[in-house]
Amino acid sequence: MEPATLKERIKLDSNYKWLVLATAAIGTFMGTMDASIVNISLPVLSEVFDTTPDSVLWVTLVYLLVGTGLMLTVGRLGDTLGRKRVYSMGFLLFSLGLALCSIAQNLPQLVLYRVVQAIGASIVIATGAAIVTAAFPEQERGKSLGLLGATVGAGLATGPLLGGFLLDTLGWRSIFFVRVPVGLIGSAMALKILRPDGFHGPKPRFDIWGALALFGTLSSFLTAINRGQIWGWSSAPIVGLLLAAAVFFALFFYTEARITYPVVDLSLFRTRIFAAATSATLLNFFAWITLVFLTPFYLMLVLNYSSFISGLFMTTVPILMFVLAPLSGWLSDRLGSRILSTTGLGIISLGLLRLQGLDTSSTGMDVILHLGVVGIGMGLFEAPNNSSIMGATPKERLGTASAMVATARQVGMATGLAIAGAVFTARLGDSPLLGESLGQPAAIVRGFHDALQIGFFFAFAAGIISFARGRSTSPLSRSKRAILSKNIDPEHTPPALKPRQVDNHRS
Repeated sequence: MEPATLKERIKLDSNYKWLVLATAAIGTFMGTMDASIVNISLPVLSEVFDTTPDSVLWVTLVYLLVGTGLMLTVGRLGDTLGRKRVYSMGFLLFSLGLALCSIAQNLPQLVLYRVVQAIGASIVIATGAAIVTAAFPEQERGKSLGLLGATVGAGLATGPLLGGFLLDTLGWRSIFFVRVPVGLIGSAMALKILRPDGFHGPKPRFDIWGALALFGTLSSFLTAINRGQIWGWSSAPIVGLLLAAAVFFALFFYTEARITYPVVDLSLFRTRIFAAATSATLLNFFAWITLVFLTPFYLMLVLNYSSFISGLFMTTVPILMFVLAPLSGWLSDRLGSRILSTTGLGIISLGLLRLQGLDTSSTGMDVILHLGVVGIGMGLFEAPNNSSIMGATPKERLGTASAMVATARQVGMATGLAIAGAVFTARLGDSPLLGESLGQPAAIVRGFHDALQIGFFFAFAAGIISFARGRSTSPLSRSKRAILSKNIDPEHTPPALKPRQVDNHRS
C-alpha cells in the first residue's frame, strides 16, 4: 500500500536508505576482512597441507586474480540485470564459497573453493557503492559513502585480530565457517530490503567478448607481476603472460569501441573528474600497499616485536580510516571533493616521507605516530574521492563506476605489492622468505626506505592528479541552487524525493 501522506513518504524513504546502507556495509565489511583474515592463516595452511609457502600462496592469489578480473564485468551486470538481483546472488555465492572452504580436504580443493568465494566477493564489492549511491540523495552521497568507507577500515582492522584468535582457538577451518551465518544474513537482507531495479528500455545484449578480453587482460597482468619475482622477470612464463595481457588489452579496446552496450563505457573517462579520481585511487593504493606489506618486516625483524604486537601496530591506519571516513564524506557534501582528496593525499605523502626516517634505534611509538599520519590521510582521501567518481557517473552506469573504484584499488595494490617486493629483496640481495640477510637489520631498513620512496612518489603523483580534477562545487550547494531555480521551498521538499543530479565537478 502506498503511503497516504507526504510525511509518511519521507519517513519511508529515510528508513529505506539507512537499511540499504546497512546491507551494503555488511558486504563491504565481509569482503575487505577476507584478505587479511586469510593471509594470516597461510603459515598454518602450509603446515596442515604439508606444502611450500609458494604453493599455499595460491589460496590468496587466486582470490585476487578472479575477484579483480570479474569486478567490472559484474558491475555492468548489475546495471543491466538489476543490482538487487546481482548483489543477492553474489552474497549467496560468497557464503557458499565460505562453507565449501571450511570443508576442503586438500590444497587444490581449497583453491577451487576460493574461486567460488572470489566470484561472490567481486559481485558484493563491485555493486555495494552503486546501491548506496542510488538510495541516497545527492547532497548526502559523501556522507553515505563515508560511512560505507568506515566499514572498509573496520574490516581491515578486524581481519588480523579475529583471524589470529580463531586460528589459536578453533583452528583454520573456523576462519571460514564462522562467517557463513553473517553471509546468509546479508543475503536475506538484500533480498528483503533492496528494491527492484534494472535497465530501462530495450534489453541490451551482454558484451561477452569484451568481458572475456577484460578478464584475460587483468588476470594475465596480475599473475605476471605477482609471480615475476619468484619465476624470474625474464622467464618464458612471465614474458608470455605479459604479452598475453597486451594482446587481450588491445582486443578489449577494439571490442569496446565498436559495441553499443560495452562492459566498460570508455566515454566515462572523457569526464575529467572521473578519470582523475580513478587514477588517484589506483596510485594511492599502489603507495598504501607498500606500507602495509613492508612495515611488518621492519617491526618484527628490526625492532623485534612479536607478530601479534606488530599486527596491533598495523591497525593504526584502518582504525583512523574508520573514524575519519564518515567525517570526510560529510564534509565533501559541503566543500566538494577536490580539497579533501588532495589534502588527504598530501598527508599520506608526508607520512610515507616521515616513515623513511625510521631506523634501528626507532621506537614503537615512532612507528605509531608516522602510521597515524598515513591513516589520517587515508581517512580524508577515500570517501570524497569515491563520492566524486559516483557523482560523475550517470545513474544507469553506477554499477560500472562502483566496480571501477574496486578494480583500481585492487590493481594498484597488486602492482605495488610486486614492485615493493622486488625493490625490497633487491636491497637485501636475497629472497625475503629464505635469505640469511634478513638477519641484518641495517639491510632491512635500507630496503624498507627504498620501497617507501617509490610509494611516496606515487602518492605525490596521485595528489597532483587529484588537484588537476579542477574546481568542484559541493552537492549540497548544487542542490540548493536547483531548489531555488525551480522556486521550491526546501523546508517542505524531502531530500530523498529530489532528482539526482550528475556531479561533473568540472572547472
